[in-house]
Amino acid sequence: MILKTSLYIHIPFCKSKCSYCDFFSVACGNQNIPEEYISSLCNEIKIRKAENKVDLLETVYIGGGTPSLLRPEQFSAILREVFSGLKIPPKEITVEANPDDISKELLESFYSFGVTRISCGIQSFNDSALKNVKRRGNEKIICASLELIKKYWKGIFSADLISGLPKEDEKSFLQTLNELFQFRPEHISMYSLTIEDETPLGKSFLSGDIDYDFEKADEIWISGRNFLLKNGYGHYEVSNFCLPGFECQHNLVYWNQNDYIGCGAGGTGTFYGKKSVRFTNAADIKKYIQFWKDAKSSTGAPGTEEKLSAETQSFEFFMMGLRTLRGVSREEYKKRFFSDFPEKFIVLFDRWAEKGLCCIKEISKNDKNKNILEHFYSLNEEGILFLNRFLEELL
Repeated sequence: MILKTSLYIHIPFCKSKCSYCDFFSVACGNQNIPEEYISSLCNEIKIRKAENKVDLLETVYIGGGTPSLLRPEQFSAILREVFSGLKIPPKEITVEANPDDISKELLESFYSFGVTRISCGIQSFNDSALKNVKRRGNEKIICASLELIKKYWKGIFSADLISGLPKEDEKSFLQTLNELFQFRPEHISMYSLTIEDETPLGKSFLSGDIDYDFEKADEIWISGRNFLLKNGYGHYEVSNFCLPGFECQHNLVYWNQNDYIGCGAGGTGTFYGKKSVRFTNAADIKKYIQFWKDAKSSTGAPGTEEKLSAETQSFEFFMMGLRTLRGVSREEYKKRFFSDFPEKFIVLFDRWAEKGLCCIKEISKNDKNKNILEHFYSLNEEGILFLNRFLEELL
């Protein structure tokens, strides 16, 4: 049996925590990532692949945290376990990296290990904005890292940006985009700042220590989007833009509701179908190591497991699919759920179509040497700005 799936690997260590970040990670300062975490992680990867009879991985994504803190021998050990038993290598392997970790040696080692794509967390070139959210690095370091990527990186380069950081205005953010554009990354993720209550930034906002203009932040993001569209980047998902043909294949796994395994403390995996289930490892490094260092199976692993009802899967089909400008397929829905689109969705979609916020597209595809039309329902460039409102009305 060949199970086609993808793999997410979580490296929950950072030198320091950014004040806006709500992803699970711990600050380790200048200390190395513990070897016992790496060995436990490798054991989990081995067990999860064996239990799910995986010998074909479509994509691998190593995120965090800060995976670029891994030492070469640690990174090598992880990928050896990933590749073990596979018929062919994954078609995409992505690693997240911080600008101040980038070096010629790091880039060359990533490529030699089979990495096809790096995702560099730039966020902004504005030193005041970076310092204000306790983000390590500055414009000088970022520019130096981009020069190294331009000179030595042989794979795909993706850059992460955050619009609307405190101390950043529309002019300075467009300057960031202008500077980044000189290096022509194939892919750009541009996120609008989200202020989560439990983060240091969120607590400062709730206490009134900082003032934040959400309407202005939205305007900054829209200006950034318009810049990217004008300069040849396609907008293919709410926060993601790319040059033609450089979409992130791993993220498409999530948006298309394909199966994926999640490994590492805090990692999440999901399997769809008749026995749909989502599991999340405990966000606790000590518990993670204690269980996985000598584990023989995943039974009893610390974390949570959720069985996904047909209703939940149906809603997530729309929630994830409508994040993309391609939208959701009427034919794919029927194939998955053995029924037509819910009447509630059709009524809501028609109402939004009357406002000029969505559209229906016909895309021809080849199926067993037959050309068939597939019908996609999507929000347009204007409508996707109100995705959350659409989903609230769909509930």
